[in-house]
Amino acid sequence: MALSKEELQNFKKQLLDLKKDLLDSGATTHEENIALTDETGELTSYDNHFADMASELDQREKDITLEDAARERLSAINTALDRIREGTYGICIDTGEEINKERLEAIPYAIRTKEAQDDLEAAKEDSRPDDEATFETPGNRVDDRIRTADDLQNEHGNSTSETYLEEDNPDNKEE
Repeated sequence: MALSKEELQNFKKQLLDLKKDLLDSGATTHEENIALTDETGELTSYDNHFADMASELDQREKDITLEDAARERLSAINTALDRIREGTYGICIDTGEEINKERLEAIPYAIRTKEAQDDLEAAKEDSRPDDEATFETPGNRVDDRIRTADDLQNEHGNSTSETYLEEDNPDNKEE
């Protein structure tokens, strides 16, 4: 059952309200390239304890994550408003099926049915590398270009190993 004009107007109003709230909150306007010293109001970071700086960096990372999520939500809202104008609002972009009215009431910027969204997330999950494959031991590496410092040291030695010192010092050669 297609959405009525009244329902479309309600969803449009809901989307515009969400957009206004996001823009008014300033959640999407933070400048990521601002130096940490500018954010903290400190002239330099040298006199601060490293734990203080770690706390500031942690808070900054959280803020940036929230801002990114707000930007993504704003983009989704704009896409939904465009779809209302185009007459494709409420239709899944993957399957062409109608999106449940209940889903649109919960997430007015939804562009997929619940099933299509689940399929997309499952495909994303399947394409992620396993953590175990990333940290495999040297004999079982997927990518032989990745080598640990231990592998290199075992193969070539280091500046304190006896072989390295003997090769560099011609006076130590046995006759």
